[in-house]
Amino acid sequence: MTGARPNLGKGRINSIVVIGGGPGGYPAAIRAAQLGADVVLVEKGRIGGTCLHRGCIPTKFLLKAAREYMDHLRLHEEAGERIPGPDRVRIASRMGQVVEHLAMGTSSLLGKNGVRVVAGTASFVEPGVVRISESGELLRGSSIIVATGAGPSRLPLDGADLPGVVDSDGILALDMIPQTLAIIGGGVVGIEFAQIFRCLGTRVTVLEKLPAILATEDVDVSSVVLRTLASSGIDVHLSTSVTGISQDAGLLRVSFVQGEKSSHVDAEKVLVAVGRRPVLEDLGSDRIKLKLRGPFVEVNDKLETNVRGVYGVGDVTGGLLLAHKAAMEGERAAENAAGVGRKISYKAIPRVVYTSPGIASVGLTEAEARPRFERILVGRFPFSMNGRAVLEGFHQGFVKIIADAETEAIVGVSIVGAHAADLIGEAILAVQMEATLEDLAETIHAHPTLSEALREAALDARSVAIHLPPRAKQVVGYRAS
Repeated sequence: MTGARPNLGKGRINSIVVIGGGPGGYPAAIRAAQLGADVVLVEKGRIGGTCLHRGCIPTKFLLKAAREYMDHLRLHEEAGERIPGPDRVRIASRMGQVVEHLAMGTSSLLGKNGVRVVAGTASFVEPGVVRISESGELLRGSSIIVATGAGPSRLPLDGADLPGVVDSDGILALDMIPQTLAIIGGGVVGIEFAQIFRCLGTRVTVLEKLPAILATEDVDVSSVVLRTLASSGIDVHLSTSVTGISQDAGLLRVSFVQGEKSSHVDAEKVLVAVGRRPVLEDLGSDRIKLKLRGPFVEVNDKLETNVRGVYGVGDVTGGLLLAHKAAMEGERAAENAAGVGRKISYKAIPRVVYTSPGIASVGLTEAEARPRFERILVGRFPFSMNGRAVLEGFHQGFVKIIADAETEAIVGVSIVGAHAADLIGEAILAVQMEATLEDLAETIHAHPTLSEALREAALDARSVAIHLPPRAKQVVGYRAS
């Protein structure tokens, strides 16, 4: 259990300034306004931030459009027909319409909540006071919430500034679909773009420094994705060290070392997807002596920095750089700034990769859980044994559940397969509420649905899965009710 619910009524009235209108900033502004604060939101770009305009929404739209084109192409090829290449202009137009619709909705919500939006760049003059660089206007707040986000990391590499070498922002602005693409980085951004361009007909090569792609996920997850990428024709080179980028015969040559062997890959475009860095350049954080942890703003469990009344939320504070984490942090920071007083919990943050098959996880991986508990229980159920998955043609993937053997509390879940991002909701709640294997196993799931795989994985962790052959393992009996 998470304890008694806090008093979420209106706190004392404050004037609150929020710097940044992305997924951390605009929820903070709305929540502060709900609590009775006089709120000003400062945004130098467009409301919605990177997630809406250059990240989550555009990339997921492109993944959808690319898969639709690939399915369309396959259908016509089977009929012996040729079709033209993807309509880049039409795809870009549709993507823009989706982004604009969501941006207008977000701006409308801010207005209806009485949040004043100021266009410009905010910089600290002193604690509690910021100046808008463009207009010179001074804004004062009893609390200030910093939600300036993060941008693509730069690669300190010879040739990284050559024309055709782009980051995750630049690749969305390409006016053509390259025939060949090299991607430096096998994390979420790199893998999603690899699938987007492969579906659009581009020959893609991924170079990853670590010995696995999506290295922070469960090894069973990353191995399935690696096989999927290879089967779709994407070349993946692991344990590589990129040494430089040069121009050669009209192409970009990415040189790298793998083991003791030097090699290279030539491509029309190169995507650098090696992480993100906090946006702090214009903030004036040194004027208020804001404490950093590495490159990120340091905050406590109430999202407050070392400067009283100054809070930090979202990517600017580090950790998992995820929009949904930023949004929750924004709400919690607003509540604390308004005097409600709430701590943030990071126990159940979902991690989703919108590849095909989809990937979603929450809590600990098996490798993380083993050293933390004396003994763990691991349950696994393949979608190839799930009725709904089979009839829909979603044979690929599995659900994997990790539990503490002593308490049977569920501490981690990984899902690989169709609709993984939607299925993970039940697992998030289980980890957050410290549900047990028995809690999940005793919950009746509708049939036929993909969600039945979650229950079967919980049963398998106790060696009593109904739709799997028996396996040689000690059966853990149910507690008497």
